[in-house]
Amino acid sequence: MKKIIVIISLFCTVLASKAQINELVRSTPEAEGIASRYVKQFLDTLQTFKTMQIHSCIIVRHGRVIGEMYPTPWKKDYSHTLYSASKTFTAAAVGMCIGDSLFTLNDSIYKYLGEHFPEEPNDTLQGITIRDLLTMQSGLPVDTRMRTVERQWLRFYLAQKPKDMPGVLWAYDSIVTYMLSAIIQKVTGMTLMDFLRIRLFNPLHITQVAWEESPEGITCGGWGLYLQPESMAKFGQLLLRGGVWNGVSIIDREWVDEMMKAQSVTGKYGYQMWQGNYPGWAEANGAYGQYIDIIPEKDMVVVITACNYQGIPHQKLIKTILASHCQKKPVAVVQRKLYRKVNGRIVKTYQLASDQEILREAQKKYAIPTIKGSATSHKCIHNTTIHLAANVLGWQRVIIKPSINGLSLEVTDSDNKTYTLELGNRKWIESTITGLPYNPRPFLNNFSNLPQNWKVAGCYGWSNDGILNIRLCYTNWFSGADLSIRISGAAVTFTVKPTDSSKRIVTTGWVRD
Repeated sequence: MKKIIVIISLFCTVLASKAQINELVRSTPEAEGIASRYVKQFLDTLQTFKTMQIHSCIIVRHGRVIGEMYPTPWKKDYSHTLYSASKTFTAAAVGMCIGDSLFTLNDSIYKYLGEHFPEEPNDTLQGITIRDLLTMQSGLPVDTRMRTVERQWLRFYLAQKPKDMPGVLWAYDSIVTYMLSAIIQKVTGMTLMDFLRIRLFNPLHITQVAWEESPEGITCGGWGLYLQPESMAKFGQLLLRGGVWNGVSIIDREWVDEMMKAQSVTGKYGYQMWQGNYPGWAEANGAYGQYIDIIPEKDMVVVITACNYQGIPHQKLIKTILASHCQKKPVAVVQRKLYRKVNGRIVKTYQLASDQEILREAQKKYAIPTIKGSATSHKCIHNTTIHLAANVLGWQRVIIKPSINGLSLEVTDSDNKTYTLELGNRKWIESTITGLPYNPRPFLNNFSNLPQNWKVAGCYGWSNDGILNIRLCYTNWFSGADLSIRISGAAVTFTVKPTDSSKRIVTTGWVRD
């Protein structure tokens, strides 16, 4: 019967529209009790942090979107990997299973994963409960390397000697969430992904969704969920409303309340989600800047997707710029005079515009800066084959070619896949590639179940001394990188600065005609 349900659900998913954008009701900030200038100030401020590249932001108040941005070349209909923000979705599934009486919080995980335990597990190991996994208090040591080399994750993880008794030691560990996914698969007879497709994603009309699987055929649970930003906002709004969507209870209200409360010995962690910096706030938080912030006191949800190498005080910005200016009733729309300047001097009144109009125009113009430099160079290295030593992008060979857009790179990667990246000068040009995006956290089975073709937006500029500088954004993934290629005779210096790092990684290469 479960298999039939899954097949029907998958069939309905195929038939459903995959756009899923603009489904949340759009409104004006003023109608929802906050001036447009504060929404614009918040979005503007997010753009100022040099350590974070913002890919999207959605602000929801009273269930309506009052501000959003998708800085070019990112797009609202492109999905984004969520990293550990995935964990909160897994916690929702745990609550559904408990509501279905499939297990309890106090059940020993040995009851469901016993086949993966050592032959003679000790009492400490058998004492780990589902609650201990939910609160990151399994007592087992954290091993982040395991996923890169082992294929039997459950057996390897459970073979470790516990560091402490369960429920005593808090340690952030994605594998405990993976174990929750494995338990859900055991008791439901379907993967976590298929279970949530039926119970969560389809009711919220989230049809464009994917989730990475392990080598064991288990949904990763603690990472790997792949969603559009608006789908993240839908989930945040569901939690804000106590698990109710369009009048229908999707998750028990009591469980949602427990998820967002402090549940661990640290006092800052609930059930697979973080306590906010302010009373009552809660957050789903993923590496490199994936956030779903829930602010019940202001009836607000804020979603951010990004790539960073140093966090920004986003909750403080939400508090000081947005939440502190929210009113209970609609506020008046302010009209402003916009002035035109010539050589730094105001020459005349340009036009009258409301704060709402100013915000709408700003939302259209947010963009990741293109790389600086000239469209052409005195160095002619077109159609020259560059061979590269091992590098973080996994490129073996590059050929620089002239293109109708400016330049193109013909890339052959370490999997011997060859594809072309189009580059614009002072503009973004997007390409579709068959190779994989740059990935700073490689695990076995990365990209399983995810798209086979990836989008890359690129731009370039030549420096005066003949260095080719390139900026790439993997727009339906999350990452990006700045590159520079310097050729001196037959020697090549290939420098990469990934968006997720402050470091420039230099490798060598050579030219062969």
